[in-house]
Amino acid sequence: MLKPPPLPANALLGGKIAVGGTWLFGLAALVLASPDSSFRTLGVALLVFLVFSHIIELFIFSAFLKSAKATTADYVQVALFGIFHSGGMKAEE
Repeated sequence: MLKPPPLPANALLGGKIAVGGTWLFGLAALVLASPDSSFRTLGVALLVFLVFSHIIELFIFSAFLKSAKATTADYVQVALFGIFHSGGMKAEE
């Protein structure tokens, strides 16, 4: 079973800010930019990357999440921020 490495609290916070900012940038580019601008293309590319990379992480770490008795909120957090920002979840041995 793959386990995410433990990260210090400031790294978790910094990562959540960076990933959250990327989500916001991508959504802003999708909603606010004109349809034919490169800004919108970049935003859509970032959103696609975030969605697919976090879905892949959900599959890769599914055994860890089940073992840690992850709640729906934990799954949502992993889907939004990635497995490394899932906080202090501990898998049962």
